[in-house]
Amino acid sequence: MAIGSTRGKRRLGRHIRPILDRSGLKVDEVVKQSRVSRPTITRMLSGEALARWPALSMVLDVIGATPEEKTRALQLWEVADVDPYAIEHARDLPAGYKRLRMDELEAVRERTLDSALVPGLLQTAGYAEALARAARRRIVGEGWDSHAAAERFDRQAALTRDNPVEYHALIDEAALRRLVGGPGVMAEQLDHLVAMAGRPNVTIQVLPYAAGAYGAQVGAMFLLDFDQSDEPRAAYVEALTGMVPVEDEEAEVLSAVWDDAARLALTAQDSVSLIGAVRQRLGDR
Repeated sequence: MAIGSTRGKRRLGRHIRPILDRSGLKVDEVVKQSRVSRPTITRMLSGEALARWPALSMVLDVIGATPEEKTRALQLWEVADVDPYAIEHARDLPAGYKRLRMDELEAVRERTLDSALVPGLLQTAGYAEALARAARRRIVGEGWDSHAAAERFDRQAALTRDNPVEYHALIDEAALRRLVGGPGVMAEQLDHLVAMAGRPNVTIQVLPYAAGAYGAQVGAMFLLDFDQSDEPRAAYVEALTGMVPVEDEEAEVLSAVWDDAARLALTAQDSVSLIGAVRQRLGDR
């Protein structure tokens, strides 16, 4: 099963929200006057779902959209459910992670910080499978460990497509030394990090133990930027229960935290040297 991007739906929701605010009407009042269900309206405003055009048109009339605003809403509606990209194995993915994947496909720049693991865009098949086995209680689908490598491979196409995402990863030294999958798997993973660091669109920096505390040492964070000038940054943090979207001012706080951590990290060149040193200690595998 494949699933398409929802950024178009959220863009439509952002267009409607200020019109609703300007009207002074509460959602329940719009429900009563438009006869469109409350779940339909709230999910449309949040970008979670796309209403049929007659229902959306009725809502716009009730909240007093101008002809120009209604024309723009129609333009956004017509492309909101178009699937220019697809995510494989979507049925097995938790909802928050699917949303990250959708945003990732449209992003032009992605910054990540992981204090415990190698980030997904840089994982080898063996590493991804080992993580999937360890996380079996958190995964929706059956036998996810057999699909994890394929899902990661599909995701990593963002780094090698014709217009690859500009990717900048901050990785804690602890992630390099944790033997996920055993010495052989980890040796392959470290070799892969060095190879990926040689790509012009990939920057890897390691936060060494010597850096001490750096303000983002619980879970992972993801920051995605888009080429549209009116598109806000997308941000996510990873919790034990899954991927959590972070919006508005809090997304900017996460960006500042990432910037602070980047200033403490080794240079890209020194990071590759450290990765190579850790790899050398594992010997021939």
